[in-house]
Amino acid sequence: MNPYLKAAKLKEESVDRKHVNETALLPLDGREGYVFFMIDIRGKNTNPTELISIITEHSERLANSVGKDANVQHRFEQFLSALNQTLSERVINGDFSVPIEQLNALVGIVSAHEMFLSGTGDLVALFLHRTQEQRYQVFNLFRSIQTEQALPNWEKAFAVVLDGDITAGDVFCVSNKDIGRHISQEELNSILSTLPPTSATEKIRQYFPTNTDLSLIIVQSTEDQMIREEFAQPLASVSINELDRTKTETRKLLEDQKPTPSTKLFVKMTRMIVKTAWKFATRHIRAGMQATVKFTRKEQRERAINTVKTTTDARIRQFIATYKGLPKSSKTLALAGVGIVIALLVGISVLQNAQARSAEVAAYDSLVKKVEDTIEKAGGAIIYKDETQARKLYTEALALATALPQETEERLAQSKNLIGEINNAFDTLRHLVNIPAPNLVAELGFTDGSTGKTVFSNEGLIYVLSSNKQLSLLDLAKKTFTSLETKDGGSGIPLETTTEDGTILVLDDRPGVTRLDLSNAQMQLTNVKPIEGTRWTDIALYNSKLYVIEPKSGQLIRYNRAGNDYDGGTRWIKALSTDLSDAVSLTIDATVFVLKQNGKIVRFVSGSEVGWTQASVDPVVTSASDIWTNIDSAYVYVLEPATQRLIVYKKEGGSLVTQYRSDAFTGVTDFLVDEPSKTIYFLVGTKLFSISASHLK
Repeated sequence: MNPYLKAAKLKEESVDRKHVNETALLPLDGREGYVFFMIDIRGKNTNPTELISIITEHSERLANSVGKDANVQHRFEQFLSALNQTLSERVINGDFSVPIEQLNALVGIVSAHEMFLSGTGDLVALFLHRTQEQRYQVFNLFRSIQTEQALPNWEKAFAVVLDGDITAGDVFCVSNKDIGRHISQEELNSILSTLPPTSATEKIRQYFPTNTDLSLIIVQSTEDQMIREEFAQPLASVSINELDRTKTETRKLLEDQKPTPSTKLFVKMTRMIVKTAWKFATRHIRAGMQATVKFTRKEQRERAINTVKTTTDARIRQFIATYKGLPKSSKTLALAGVGIVIALLVGISVLQNAQARSAEVAAYDSLVKKVEDTIEKAGGAIIYKDETQARKLYTEALALATALPQETEERLAQSKNLIGEINNAFDTLRHLVNIPAPNLVAELGFTDGSTGKTVFSNEGLIYVLSSNKQLSLLDLAKKTFTSLETKDGGSGIPLETTTEDGTILVLDDRPGVTRLDLSNAQMQLTNVKPIEGTRWTDIALYNSKLYVIEPKSGQLIRYNRAGNDYDGGTRWIKALSTDLSDAVSLTIDATVFVLKQNGKIVRFVSGSEVGWTQASVDPVVTSASDIWTNIDSAYVYVLEPATQRLIVYKKEGGSLVTQYRSDAFTGVTDFLVDEPSKTIYFLVGTKLFSISASHLK
């Protein structure tokens, strides 16, 4: 059964000359469905009309060319290819000069049970999917476009294609405004899922000011159109035939409730048994009370005991004699009555237990539903970019899931599944990527307990320096290390390395700085070392100058080349407002980034501290150890061994990009980033692991 598609659009002209928007909803020629697009251009530009005209012409051509038997996916891919080519050619020819960063656009096609989208920039594209349980899952499809899309350019403006199924009950809504900021999640979902598209656009419009340049496209998938186009049928519940039928059924039901002769006999027997049991109980209770009084008197206790025994024996004999004297039919009825009473008592007990169990199951199901509803609300908050509210709701859901009864294996498994789902959602909020099994590149073959200390690259080759001062070269093809014989020249255990244009310097624990000469296989001591009573935590080469961190003085010391060695060094920092007594690492890309132990990054330009916004991370950093970037990288990397993670920030803006974590990184001492190959290496003990840098597009 194919779903029936209904759609509506809303476009209001902008009163701001710096803002242009256009929306179209084009029915397909020859089949049910639509081609649609939304364009929103913000910023001052010269001629956006030509750009809008190009997208409009290609969209109209697509709508007119998708016939009844055409392959929708194939036609949409052809459409995108032609559109991208035209845009590229026209912008080169100077037909329009809109900066690609100002273009926010989405183009798409929906037909029968499939939908295809592509876009650029930043719009809102909500997709409400109705599950089999008649609940809605909400997705912002434009997030997927942004996640998969590299930096936009006019060579391929629409680079990402999303495809998916659309089933009865699903709703798709595109807007140039963040409607989640004006309408609550529950209210918006209710509007989109219950109102027809035209009514939904009118209702949403009411939440915005009069002069808002709002654009909307809403596509709704309902049940097969043929079902709703059948001829109207009379209401059976009010027809004469139905009235006669229900009267007959009612009469039968009432007759079923009338007592039959056997029912009357059963009622009579039950009353007789109850009456007899009551007389028997009251008589013996009275006698028991009298015997209790006698038992309290010592002189009458023995006589009372004998009397009770004699009386009890006499009554038992009397009861047996009376029973034997009854007719056979009465005996049968009496036994049947006793059996019925016993069965009745057992039935009542079973029913009470079943009711109690049913109430307990209902209460448990209610708790589970509360957890699921809270998780769903948190997911909606993420879609509307309210991460604070999402964290709050996921925290509530986690507390509820943890408190669920777990007395059976089934309930224990359900609780674990819910907790796992919540933790995965927390990982998404934290931008945390868990890597269960990173690739083991190679392993150092030490048997004396030595471990790798630092990893570095030189001229495309990867080397490791170990605690036994052994230098090892990685053979990536064979996944093995080869030990290289070097003369240590009296150097200490290596701690940090820095390289530049073939120069390799090592900070060791003598303490001091050693030059590694690969051509002569020799470790050469330099004249660079900390003064008595101070220590250095990291070194970095940049533009043939050596920079070292001296936490005690809160300074960076810069050494210039002097022949084959370095000069006496000078204090480089001129203006500083941040305490660097806990500085652990530095990296240079023309500016200098200094990492503190608590994860805070301090940026310097020409010796002066400058402001740099840094996003918060969860969990907070308490023991960072290393930082890296270079002039070609758009990211800053921070290592925290205690939490087995590598944190990645955007260099411009300081926003959190991702956190890579793995249990295999326990005891990590160093890392190496190879952005051209999109690979990150981690040195852990005697092992070198690698992961794919998924944040690099």
